[in-house]
Amino acid sequence: VAALGTVAMTTGDDAAASMAVNGAQLFLSLQWNASTGGLTFEARVKVDDITTVQIFVGLTDTLSLEAPFTMGAGDALTSNATDAVGFLFDTAADTDKIWLVGVANNVDATSQNSALAYVNGTYRKLRLTVTSGGVATFWIDDVKIGTTMAAAVTASVNLTPYIGGFSLAAASRV
Repeated sequence: VAALGTVAMTTGDDAAASMAVNGAQLFLSLQWNASTGGLTFEARVKVDDITTVQIFVGLTDTLSLEAPFTMGAGDALTSNATDAVGFLFDTAADTDKIWLVGVANNVDATSQNSALAYVNGTYRKLRLTVTSGGVATFWIDDVKIGTTMAAAVTASVNLTPYIGGFSLAAASRV
């Protein structure tokens, strides 16, 4: 049961372990872009079980059932969105930490390992700002993390706030 002012999402629990089968996401409409003066996005997120899960929190350019980013072996980033920026946690990666990621017009920015992870059942406060030029700055729990990310997203592209993820196993995540 979600508390007042919170949204609870439960992923699917199919062994197919994909966004298409197990995905849960929250987004609005494509009506925000940084070129009009910059953007700030902030969310408090917690996960009941941080094993076998992919989570992205940030801004993206699509309204479809799509994980804007995933990460795999060797910490290889896959950007599925054309333009997106935010926080990625994917236990399919070799390094199970929250990564700072961005893609501008299909060109990936250099991802950054925050050295922080989620903790089962504990909130993380995630905030990012994007300048009118598409440069991003990230905070986790009110502490600036990483370095400023140039070309994090195309400033003139319309984006939506996004929170979503999927289970990478035959077990749901909340």
